[in-house]
This record gives sequence, C-alpha cells and structure tokens, in this order.
Amino acid sequence: MEVNITMRGEEKFRAFIEEHAAIGYEEAKKDLEQQILANEKQNRYILAADKAKDGCEHEKTCMAVCMSFDAQGTQIGGGKAYLDKGQEPARKDITIAFL
Repeated sequence: MEVNITMRGEEKFRAFIEEHAAIGYEEAKKDLEQQILANEKQNRYILAADKAKDGCEHEKTCMAVCMSFDAQGTQIGGGKAYLDKGQEPARKDITIAFL
C-alpha cells in the first residue's frame, strides 16, 4: 500500500525532535508514520522514553487526517458505505498538522 504524508508546521516537529530526541529527524518521521498508521485518530506524537535524551516520555500535539483510496483512486469511507464493501485500500493520504 502506498502512503503519502504531508506535514504542516513541520518546523515545530523538527524543533521538538532536536530538543528532546536522541534519534534523528528521519527516524522520528518514520516513528510518527507508524503511530498514525496504527491509530488514525491519534492526536499526538509520543516520543518513547528510550528514544529521548533525558529518558522520559514526551508528547507533541498534532492533528492527523487520513484518507484511504482504492486502486481506482476512489475514496473509501467517503460517505457511501454500501460502495466500500470488500475494497482494500491501495493508497493512504495522511496530512499531519502540528499545533
């Protein structure tokens, strides 16, 4: 499945990572992607204690919007549930805005 991520307020996320994380920015972005894919309604990035400079868990508030599309490019879950039966998502577009 193809995943496209767009970030708004990326400089806020980058500053958070530089201040608190012992991991690099790219690794933190992959961690964020995994967290959002695991729970599309998540409204924060959680930096685990083992990835933090000070050994404590940190959170950064964000808002994520995830839209799934089938192989033909039709949005799944777009309000017509009877059309969504049996469709597998071929693509997910995720927009993450940091507050």
